Amino acid sequence: MPTLKSHPNICTVNFIDHVGIAVWNIQIAIKTFSDIFDIKLLQDIEISSTDSVNGALLSAGQTNIELLSPSSKNSTVHRFLKKRGEGLHHLAFRVDNVKKNISSANALGLTMIDQEPRSGLSGIIAFMHPQSLHGVLTEFVQSNP
Repeated sequence: MPTLKSHPNICTVNFIDHVGIAVWNIQIAIKTFSDIFDIKLLQDIEISSTDSVNGALLSAGQTNIELLSPSSKNSTVHRFLKKRGEGLHHLAFRVDNVKKNISSANALGLTMIDQEPRSGLSGIIAFMHPQSLHGVLTEFVQSNP
């Protein structure tokens, strides 16, 4: 974890957009979360054919739950599950401007996985490396224009 100096470029957030959870079987996880918490499925799609990830977004009030499952053994989520098992994958913050937050994070000496915003299940996104925030994979999310 880098030592941060006082700096005017602070990453701004509006609220927690979603909590990402890695699961082996997305359909079973959707049913489990829906049955236990009586929450509604918003989306169930393949997020990225290049990343081999399936995703589902469940409504839990203002904060959503994003379920992630691998669609191949080459998936980053597959590697995560093999190493850590099912559970918390990432924390996503809703922001007004992902690109600005990438710049702010870089100026603070934080390590961004994504140097440019990209499309994700919840909108325009970018990930910060877990080494920058106490082991937590962190995502910035901006609404689609």
